[in-house]
Amino acid sequence: LQVSRLIVGEFRDSERLQDFERGLLSGLCQVQMEEFVLICFKGFEYHTDTLFNCIGNVSTIRLVDLRLEEISEVPLWSKVKHLECKKCHFEEVPAAKLSLFKELRVLRITKNKRLRNFKQKFNSLSNLEVIELSENSLTFSGCCSPQFENCPNLKHLNLSFNSNIKLTGDFANVKNLLYLDLQHTTLFGPGSYPVFLSLQRLIYLDISHTKTEVKSQCTFCGLNSL
Repeated sequence: LQVSRLIVGEFRDSERLQDFERGLLSGLCQVQMEEFVLICFKGFEYHTDTLFNCIGNVSTIRLVDLRLEEISEVPLWSKVKHLECKKCHFEEVPAAKLSLFKELRVLRITKNKRLRNFKQKFNSLSNLEVIELSENSLTFSGCCSPQFENCPNLKHLNLSFNSNIKLTGDFANVKNLLYLDLQHTTLFGPGSYPVFLSLQRLIYLDISHTKTEVKSQCTFCGLNSL
């Protein structure tokens, strides 16, 4: 069977499906899909770690409005290129497990108000081009090089509508960024010294509604392509 898009779950929260059981998606191992959407599940059985077992060869996966607290184990042969986790229950950006999606190009984790910590690192994602971590409650310092190791093709980074982010000026691992969106997030660093100095290729920067006070004449030094 070949399917362009398969949606499992409820469009409305009125009769939210109760549980996700181990092996629930095992029947999909023989189905070829381009996109898989899992929406509005109430809860996941404790230690259920089989979510990606039969959908690892899908190009696009969207997990929407789930009470999912952790990312399941990722198969070594995963072919996922686009992954979206919207309204999940993560408390920390699960960068370590997500780094096992070696074909990943676009990652979106949005509208997760429990998501506060960004301590793990994305590593060796050579195809990754877009990361959107907007409308969460992220608070972290040392943005933005330490969070991305060996991700040389990252071009779009969206950290808008979060809590507090401290920029150190270290963008060595993401120096090929073209778009950086930080709007509606309280920032520390910009305005006081030239934190954007190494972003020579950046063409779009949004720091509106970030409580940034421009004190330094070199605040935007280095942004030659803006």
